[in-house]
Amino acid sequence: MPSTQIVEVAVEQLTKFGYKDASGYVSYSKKLSDDDKLKVVPGAKFEGEYYVADSGTRYLNKVFKTLQKADTVKIEKPVVAKSVEVKTFPVAPAKNETMSKAEWADKDVRISRQGVIQAAVRAVSAYSADPMDCYEKAVILANHMLKFVNEVK
Repeated sequence: MPSTQIVEVAVEQLTKFGYKDASGYVSYSKKLSDDDKLKVVPGAKFEGEYYVADSGTRYLNKVFKTLQKADTVKIEKPVVAKSVEVKTFPVAPAKNETMSKAEWADKDVRISRQGVIQAAVRAVSAYSADPMDCYEKAVILANHMLKFVNEVK
């Protein structure tokens, strides 16, 4: 039967969805506020409310009072890596990236062709087991579809 309990907690380590104490893993309840989550850090001890489900899973609902704050963490100097030789390669000079109207039109035609061919191959392959037969029928269908696409404006 589900229940709620008031317990003293000593946090050993944080996990993705909660923390680990001496008795095992505890998940955060949806009721747990963000302020209370900030109090749950490794080394901290606090009094809190657990919701214990039928399955035995424990959820932290609320932190009532902090019994012991976590020890301050000493930050050590970072280890400096040895210098690494960086190789550089010549880069082609940047060219003008603007496209003309004709280039955009050509690009639109290529995109239409690709879409039509893909659709035709999928449609024909559903009804044909022979790959070569599929190719020939797909080309015919694609040409008809592309003609239709280009005529409608």
